[in-house]
Amino acid sequence: MKKAETSKPSWAEVTAVITTAVLHFLSKAVGLHGFFIVAAVLFWIVFILWRAKRQPGVLSEWGFRADNLLQTFLITATVSLPGIIAMAYFGSLHGTFILPPHLCILLILYPIWGIIQQFLIQGLVVRNLSLTPFGSHPIFLVLLGATLFGLVHTPNILLMLATFCLGLLFVPLYLRLHNLWPLGLFHGWLGSLFYLWVLGHDPWQDLLTTLGFTT
Repeated sequence: MKKAETSKPSWAEVTAVITTAVLHFLSKAVGLHGFFIVAAVLFWIVFILWRAKRQPGVLSEWGFRADNLLQTFLITATVSLPGIIAMAYFGSLHGTFILPPHLCILLILYPIWGIIQQFLIQGLVVRNLSLTPFGSHPIFLVLLGATLFGLVHTPNILLMLATFCLGLLFVPLYLRLHNLWPLGLFHGWLGSLFYLWVLGHDPWQDLLTTLGFTT
């Protein structure tokens, strides 16, 4: 088996992320966004498993690791808590602070998509760029990662701004701690609450529509 390569960036991985982003935009344009998310999650899970089998050690290089899991979780929780409080306060002012019964299901399912998104932005884009001369400029990596994360959520201005700010927090955490699990977990939790409390939109309905339970 091949060993994971650590010294050279993989532009094929970066290109694959860009392709995913383009398909993401197209899926929104044709009304197939929910189906795209399911397909993207399945595709990238298969890719991750395939690469892990061919290149032992690549999971840890990407950030799928457990040795500093608790430390990363606690730091990510501390960074995320003010955002959760702010969203709850916003929702209370605008009548969107709700705790629907299915919220617990969203908080389980949404982090799967959150982990994939963090893997694409952090593990494939930020990590590969860190192996280039740009890697000596962490501020550049943070701004680029945050900007890309915001642009992916076009055209919703509030969502773009929120994800840009999230990128400003999470990219430095990735560069410092190199662990994707808590980042993806809190990405999913923050995303669920942002849709409910700030945008006043229930992602659960999107999921039901994707599965064919509603029209």
